[in-house]
Amino acid sequence: MNDALYQHVFSNLQYQQDDVLRKFVEALRSEYKQSLLAVVFYGSCMRTRDYQDAMLDFYVIVDDYRHAYSGWWYSLANKILPPNVFYLQIQLGNQTYHCKYAVMSKSGLSTAVEKSFHPYFWARFTQPLSYIYAVNDDVKKWIAEVQCAAATAFVGSVKHSLEEEFSSDVLWVRGLQLAYSTELRTETKQRASVIYNSQRDFYDGVTAILFPNKINNSSTSKVKFFTSIKWKLRVILGKILSILRLMKATTTFVNGVDYIAWKIERHTGERVIVSDKLRRHPLIYCWPLLLKFYRRGKIR
Repeated sequence: MNDALYQHVFSNLQYQQDDVLRKFVEALRSEYKQSLLAVVFYGSCMRTRDYQDAMLDFYVIVDDYRHAYSGWWYSLANKILPPNVFYLQIQLGNQTYHCKYAVMSKSGLSTAVEKSFHPYFWARFTQPLSYIYAVNDDVKKWIAEVQCAAATAFVGSVKHSLEEEFSSDVLWVRGLQLAYSTELRTETKQRASVIYNSQRDFYDGVTAILFPNKINNSSTSKVKFFTSIKWKLRVILGKILSILRLMKATTTFVNGVDYIAWKIERHTGERVIVSDKLRRHPLIYCWPLLLKFYRRGKIR
């Protein structure tokens, strides 16, 4: 492992806590008990600390799926098509706060970040993170190690698709755009620039460490060609995985259809009317809606 990269990532891995986050941690500790190793906070709410009319995003790290779940189905689903995504809400005073959280085992996440062909995991964990719970210091250090592996995988997969010379902002913005293109997303293309600019010191620090001499791409035309093929395959694979994850989420995510409709409206300004039959049978009635928004470029 690159020691300088680890020190940079570890120094930026902050412990974040307030009354809302504390309440979520209490609920998650009650649910997963001794299996819970860490709760990682990421996404726009982590950056802005604005929880009003928002869905907070967490990764819940457990020691073992069989230990974490009481039923075999959740354990099997988490292994076959990770992660399992759940919805949780807490009440604090007169205000209700909402989150969605993805469950991964410690070993499963390490493997996914280091070895996955698809960027689903390493594109997320290369971004700045904070943690709101860690069972001990070793787990905190491990989170930083996962981020280092993610950053290395991200940069290694993106740099060969760039011009011979490029800047740090091009590396990260283009990389995030490539990663987003491999999923069904409601965000606009400008989202990658917003993310980079929100914490550019972190990203530029990673760039400076991984390119200590000169930021360039010395790839041969053959390497560039095969890199292009890899990203095209990731797009095809990613769309399929996104649909499969949406289908799986109907068994784990309470009010999942309403959440997707809310997210589409939030990012595109286009309102989605959720009918009772769509809410009751999403796997049957979601396809015309998804196809309509895909054709109109509202989801990608």
